[in-house]
Amino acid sequence: MSLPTGPDIGHFHPVASLMSRATDPLHTAPVARGAAGSSVRAAAASSGGSFVKDDPFAEIRKRMTAAAEGTEGETKKKLAPMPPDVAVVTEKEEDNPATDEDYKRKAIQDIQHLRDAASIADLYIAMSNLEKRKARGHPDEYRITDPAEAAQAFADMADSAYRVMAGPPLVGLYSFSSGTVRTFSRRMSKTELHLGFLGEIFQGFSLTKAATKQLDGILTNFIKSLGDISVSSEKTNNSVDQTIRIHQTIAMNITGDDDHQVWVYQPRTRIIYMHVDGSTWKWATKKASHEESTFNMRYVVVDCDLNVNKWLAAKAELEAIFKEVTSTTFKDYGKMRFSAPVDSTGK
Repeated sequence: MSLPTGPDIGHFHPVASLMSRATDPLHTAPVARGAAGSSVRAAAASSGGSFVKDDPFAEIRKRMTAAAEGTEGETKKKLAPMPPDVAVVTEKEEDNPATDEDYKRKAIQDIQHLRDAASIADLYIAMSNLEKRKARGHPDEYRITDPAEAAQAFADMADSAYRVMAGPPLVGLYSFSSGTVRTFSRRMSKTELHLGFLGEIFQGFSLTKAATKQLDGILTNFIKSLGDISVSSEKTNNSVDQTIRIHQTIAMNITGDDDHQVWVYQPRTRIIYMHVDGSTWKWATKKASHEESTFNMRYVVVDCDLNVNKWLAAKAELEAIFKEVTSTTFKDYGKMRFSAPVDSTGK
């Protein structure tokens, strides 16, 4: 399958165009850093009625501030949470000559690049969701305390998180797999739910028991935050949609020759776009339900490989624009928004 088109960002297009310029190799970062603030304000002014007059990015800044508070903070504000974002430090291949320390240092460095880029993705998700609501005549945030609005809020969030990778400026920084569509249907008890789900989503990852336990904790906290939310999925094809981002570094010996090894490290973000059956969602998030049920889900998997050189060339300008819009840096936003990497090298 092919990637979808990028998200509709409507009146935010002038700001998106500024970010797209950052990925243009002919556009120099020093010039961009100096012009970013005035350029963003000029783009905002040219966008007309989409913005608040005195603070053109008030709604976006408010949404990004909520995202930085994590899933629990977002749900307390009656907002659909931003997509779960998980980073995994995978085990080193036995024939990889790097020391354990050097391997882990490189993996964490690559994960930081991926998460900085994910901060830009979050910004685009916030812009896309606002435009989706405006197109329906509903500029205010959907409230997840309303079952029908909750389903639409989840659907918008999941769709935007999936599509944003295929739109500028991110599309110019990644190469993509063609994507695969999968189906998961398994009868299980509530006690089997988490490990069964994690085994499906993280298939192909070499995870230790310690790493699996850490992932289970992340999933448990996410489900717990959504446990009191009722979802009416009739208007969303009887599904509750979620997207998960998983970051990792893929280490490869590109020669394939054990005697003449050349190892490269590829930072990769895996996007998993899930359509969970409405009755499955209700059973999975219902605290008091202990009976067995069949977990039904369709999902799409796309691997997005970051070109680090392109990212580093564009980062200064992208962060300058990000800071102008959100009033925070990649580092400060990431500290609040993202959990520590899951260490699969741990025993």
